[in-house]
Amino acid sequence: MNQIGYVKEIQGDTAFVIFKRLSSCGDNCASCSGSCEAPPLVLDMDNTISAQVGDSVEVIMEDNTFFKFTFFAYVVPLILMLAGIAVGYLTTHNELTATFTGLAFLALSYGILRIVNNNHAKNKKETVAMVRIIDKDELARLGL
Repeated sequence: MNQIGYVKEIQGDTAFVIFKRLSSCGDNCASCSGSCEAPPLVLDMDNTISAQVGDSVEVIMEDNTFFKFTFFAYVVPLILMLAGIAVGYLTTHNELTATFTGLAFLALSYGILRIVNNNHAKNKKETVAMVRIIDKDELARLGL
């Protein structure tokens, strides 16, 4: 999966690259009037191509890695929250207690994700990498 990002900041050998997220309506917000806003995503990665602040760069990520990150970010918290609701309801038969137990499990899932993320950052194989700097003429051809 290739994306085009913008180098926001350089700190030593690390580049902070900002990506525009697509909204759920495919950036055709005028047609859906859902007033959704997709905040940008910032990733830090090794600056292997000597990019400078303000450069547009092509970034590659393996599809398998992308799906794994997506699974951990969305599916794991959902499963743990639903498990917490089930455990809370089955043990107390009280819906309010089940709700708070589900929220506690959801908070627990974010703690687990933080630990997994920190562990991945320490042991990371370069799964996201800058490939090349894109010049302004090519950006204009791509309509960006």
